[in-house]
Amino acid sequence: MISGREALGSIDQTLTDAREQVAQLQRQITAASERQVALQREQADAYRRLARIRLGELSGMDTLDHLDSTERRVAELLSRRDEAVAVLDAELAELGARRETREAERVRRSGELDAAVNRVDKAEAVTQARLDADTAYRALRASVEEAERKAMHAGEKAERSEQERTSKGESYRNDPLFMYLWERQYGLPAYDAGGLIRWLDGKVARLIGYADARANFARLNEIPRRLQEHAEHLQQLAEAAFAQLRERDEQARADDGIPVLEQEVASMQRGIDEIDAAIADIDRRHAAKRDEKALFAVGDDDYTRSAIEHLAEEFRREDLVTLRYAALNTPYPEDDLVIAEMQQREQTSQQLSASIDGLKTAMLQHQQRLSELESVRVEFKRNRYDRAGSIFADEAVIPMLLREFLAGMLDSRMLWRVIREQQRYAPRRSDPGFGSGGFGRGTVWKGGLGDIGDIIGGIGRGGMGGGGRSSGGGGFRTGGGF
Repeated sequence: MISGREALGSIDQTLTDAREQVAQLQRQITAASERQVALQREQADAYRRLARIRLGELSGMDTLDHLDSTERRVAELLSRRDEAVAVLDAELAELGARRETREAERVRRSGELDAAVNRVDKAEAVTQARLDADTAYRALRASVEEAERKAMHAGEKAERSEQERTSKGESYRNDPLFMYLWERQYGLPAYDAGGLIRWLDGKVARLIGYADARANFARLNEIPRRLQEHAEHLQQLAEAAFAQLRERDEQARADDGIPVLEQEVASMQRGIDEIDAAIADIDRRHAAKRDEKALFAVGDDDYTRSAIEHLAEEFRREDLVTLRYAALNTPYPEDDLVIAEMQQREQTSQQLSASIDGLKTAMLQHQQRLSELESVRVEFKRNRYDRAGSIFADEAVIPMLLREFLAGMLDSRMLWRVIREQQRYAPRRSDPGFGSGGFGRGTVWKGGLGDIGDIIGGIGRGGMGGGGRSSGGGGFRTGGGF
């Protein structure tokens, strides 16, 4: 078994590993991209060497000047690129440091919150023990249980009577002669007909035995109505009795200072929520900078693209194309050596391009998993699964799932679904089903868990499940009650 905070720590560590994977791929892509640019610059230098070898035949000083000018422009662009990367690295480091500071503060405050929750839980347990020893309180609770029992049985009886009215009354409702006389209220003071109509209605009534049938149908309709009125009356009495019990519970909690302790817990939780909001803002900004850094890593930034375009445009110039063609068709060994080097660089550049494409695909996959895992972490904290009392029964499951997710064997939806299924709340000292908490109307006994107190209202000292009344009159442990 591990606590919710330990599970969150596992997610944080996996996030760190995921970020390192992305960073490692970015470093590999950056190295490959920089090598590719370097090869192009070496190619420009090779053209300069060719121009010098053949100076006066196919080239002139303007070719060398143009190559030198392009090289200076490329060097300037790459220098500005390095400056931009340095700024990004500094911003990412600063955001990372701020996140670490906030996370450390959150850990500290979470410990304080857990202690405050435990104080509320302990205080509620003491209050419940005091109430359970009070004869008057026990009598009040018993009266509520009895009122609830009577209301429940009356409601069931009214429901059965209504079902009987529906089933047994079908033959009456399907008889057109009977329903004709029933709707005209024949045999009642409200019946209004004279002469021939009254005489004919009387003949029909005697023919079908309407008098007895009307009495039976009237009773069949009247009994459910009266039983429903009785059930509603008993339910009102039960509600009134329950209100007295709940008021007694709330007064006892107030007398023992529990609401003040709960306000302290709520205040601490708001502080943690504010920290989480700040961390979320840092993460959003960090993700934006991380994406921007990825552009530099893969060579999609403005500086690298401009440098590559300058070099590519230079290599397409007619005088350089002519220079290379001439070098291929001369017997000079100096030319052959330079051309061989240029061809080798072109082959290496093509291999680098294929490698960069593969690394880009892998990086995008890892970035997607990183983004999804960050969303899982946000949901984990939003659901407060790291709160006091939150546990995961199988301590090996969460780390295993995270490893499979990081390896691409599990998607985020499946990961989150299993996390939700594994999460539980450990038994508390106080009983959420004590007193007024045991009648299925929520509970005032939240053990310091505040807004999730009602969620664990169905969890007694034995954890999930388990029905029936507890011994010693301690309420209904499941919080379901009636």
